[in-house]
Amino acid sequence: MAILLTHADVKSAIDMAGAIEAMEAGFAEEAAGFTTLPQRINMKAGKGWLRVGPVAMERSGWMGFKAMNLTAGKGVRYQVHLYAIETGELLAIMDAQHLTTLRTGATSAVATKRLARHGTAEVALLGAGPEAAAQMAAMVALGIVKRARVFSPTPAKREALAASFAADGVNITAVDNPETMVREADIVLAAVKSSSVALHGEWLQPGAHVNSVGTARPDQRECDVACFTRSARIIVDTYEGVFGEAGDAVAARDAIDPQRVAELSALVGGAVPGRQAEHEITMFKSVGTGLQDIGLAAAIYANARTHGLGTDLGEFPYLKAN
Repeated sequence: MAILLTHADVKSAIDMAGAIEAMEAGFAEEAAGFTTLPQRINMKAGKGWLRVGPVAMERSGWMGFKAMNLTAGKGVRYQVHLYAIETGELLAIMDAQHLTTLRTGATSAVATKRLARHGTAEVALLGAGPEAAAQMAAMVALGIVKRARVFSPTPAKREALAASFAADGVNITAVDNPETMVREADIVLAAVKSSSVALHGEWLQPGAHVNSVGTARPDQRECDVACFTRSARIIVDTYEGVFGEAGDAVAARDAIDPQRVAELSALVGGAVPGRQAEHEITMFKSVGTGLQDIGLAAAIYANARTHGLGTDLGEFPYLKAN
């Protein structure tokens, strides 16, 4: 029987550590060739848009899709439909706002483990919204944050984010100069949805690792071209998605050596190397995929069943027999 999981249910069902575990498993399954991941559909709808991303995970037995829509002046809504491949039954419909934020941070953690230099790190965070907070939470979950600094052009937002992590014992401060903190950082987290550049490649010190997750539309520019050209290794969650949807990656595409670019599943599966030298700059660029959505949705569903979360929808939808 299907269950309905609200935003509150989803937040109660899983934490960042569990999300990282789910993303590790999902990308390993993709690397082993057990997933079907079509390019997601983007279409204009009125003054907004609708995006749908399906996936099938044959080894673990899940399939489904995430649908998200933006309505001008209203905002964005997210939902995931999760099915069992063997029976075809709908298992859950869940609100996917928190899921999307969580899986983005968790996916960055999967990449960071393989691309950043070993040991604790000086971390610079650009942005102070939910996606930025998830990026920082993922680094905290990995246990690699020695000191963190956060910049947002809105002082109240950066102060609030710093205070929330400091309350949990993280050594973090809000700053008013992004360039200085980036120049001193081992790991740079960028989660900025903006039409102007927030991260300049000339700021990056040798050996730095960048996670860039803020751009998912052609009109957005989070990183400049130098961020890409200075990176010895660029890992993306999906080549078609990043270089087809992220405006900064599209702008840099012709300047990048294709041999430096690979997908995260290939890195997780060992088909391509990660960092090769201490002085290299590395970059992970993400726009999100259906694999991340359904892989995390499956873990959320399992935990929700264990803890009695959600509302039973009964035998839904109606089964038309063959």
